[in-house]
Amino acid sequence: MVGVGGSDAMDFHALEAMQCMVERRRGGETGVRSVQLIEGDAVWKAGDAGQWSWELLESALSRSDSIQGLTVRDGRTQNLARSGAVKGLVPHPAAYLIDYIDGTHATLLMLDGAMADYNFAARVRGMSEPSSCQFLLPPVPNVAYSAWLMHQVDTMIESGRAPYPVERTLLVSGVHESCLDSKLQSHRRLDTPHLAVRYQPPRDSRFCRS
Repeated sequence: MVGVGGSDAMDFHALEAMQCMVERRRGGETGVRSVQLIEGDAVWKAGDAGQWSWELLESALSRSDSIQGLTVRDGRTQNLARSGAVKGLVPHPAAYLIDYIDGTHATLLMLDGAMADYNFAARVRGMSEPSSCQFLLPPVPNVAYSAWLMHQVDTMIESGRAPYPVERTLLVSGVHESCLDSKLQSHRRLDTPHLAVRYQPPRDSRFCRS
């Protein structure tokens, strides 16, 4: 997952967007074994060491319609990941490294300066290339995602049931808190036995539809 914005706010939204995708793996959600939050040059070194995937970053950024740098300056297309230009555009990178109990590995990269949207990429068994998408956030004045959130509230009131798994919010909140604990504890990896949260994703994605 690739996102932008400040810690304790937009990183939570990016983590939740990532979770609504990875929870759909076979067998459903199993919970998180450990987390680590790293920052600065350590982020790029972790990528070079294989702790997160440059290939998946390239795929996620390919969905962005707000690439910064030369694209903004004169319209030139860029591959920020493959060229390494992303390093020069992001002065304060952060990587949230998340290991799930079933062996799944996920990373949220907060890359202020590289783009201005939220994108996801994953390796899917049986597919030769990564699968990726953008979480479209319509700009002002058509901020439609707030209206869709209120529609979900209406659905819950009418049906008496939450239209999405509340366990997702519990897990994401716990991951977020533990990542911030990692930051305060010299960016060390933390075991998270309290995040053994299991649930099944809803059949419907609940994504906003026009």
